[in-house]
Amino acid sequence: MADLSFVATIALVALLAAFAFVTLIKLLDGSISMSGMLANGKDQPNDPERVVMLIGTIAGAFAYFSYGLKSIGTGGTLPPVPQEAVMALGGSNFLYIFGKIFRPRK
Repeated sequence: MADLSFVATIALVALLAAFAFVTLIKLLDGSISMSGMLANGKDQPNDPERVVMLIGTIAGAFAYFSYGLKSIGTGGTLPPVPQEAVMALGGSNFLYIFGKIFRPRK
């Protein structure tokens, strides 16, 4: 039974890596448009709260994924989310909302 869970884990990691690879290729060739993701419109500077939230989300997802890979032998259950990661993601979301509320309208 342990061999089956190990094979399933490897298959899941390979599937997630394939999804990430295809998404990266689509981002680089322009099939997925990223215009306006970090700014309110064209010819606008990047909003710092959007940059912080993007970096925080990617870092949090990568940290949880690597944390999950380290705890593969826990019987097939997802590991608990570390409290520090919850606080970091909550802080980045707070900064995003704070920036949306108090940024002057153009």
